[in-house]
Amino acid sequence: MAKSVLIVDDEKLLVRTLSNALKEAGYRIAVAGSAEQAEKHVFGEPPFDLILLDNRLPKESGVDVVKRVRDRAVRSKVILMTAYETPDVKAEAKRLKVERYMKKPFDLTALLEEIHGLIGNGEGSTSG
Repeated sequence: MAKSVLIVDDEKLLVRTLSNALKEAGYRIAVAGSAEQAEKHVFGEPPFDLILLDNRLPKESGVDVVKRVRDRAVRSKVILMTAYETPDVKAEAKRLKVERYMKKPFDLTALLEEIHGLIGNGEGSTSG
């Protein structure tokens, strides 16, 4: 079974770029443009293998979403992305045991390698 990734970002072009790249790599994709939409996916479906989460979302932060995900013991791994890096956000991400913290803009190839390292390839295998 293909590995699943939830992309949470309100930047439509970035979401399209990430979706296309991840689909091409064999991952199953769902997208959300807000914390509220993200939580409908996260808490209403089988767990995603990975949540690719922007920190700056409309109304709430990605850190707020991670807190609720962790409170409910959802086993999804999380990559928190931000264009507005601060020591507080970085420290909070570490405290919440976010698997990766990435500063935007990032290299798409590097991100795909990070995802592969965290959850394996899109087809569900963790080898090679």
